[in-house]
Amino acid sequence: MNARRVTLYRDDSTAQVIYTDVKTLFWTANNTVLTVARYVGEGPEHFYVHWPRERFCWFRDDPVVAPEKPAVQP
Repeated sequence: MNARRVTLYRDDSTAQVIYTDVKTLFWTANNTVLTVARYVGEGPEHFYVHWPRERFCWFRDDPVVAPEKPAVQP
């Protein structure tokens, strides 16, 4: 699972909205709604969060790097 972290900067507040465990994000409704797909738990299930373009100024999409697994000692 290659999760991402998306940070939305709202236009009506200084507070940021941060979504973790993001599967993907894409534009819908003729590029007027940002749709964020988030994982539910550890499986492949996901749900959608919809943000109209006029509700935020910009967003940042960051990959989440998984920590390296330690080498197995024989």
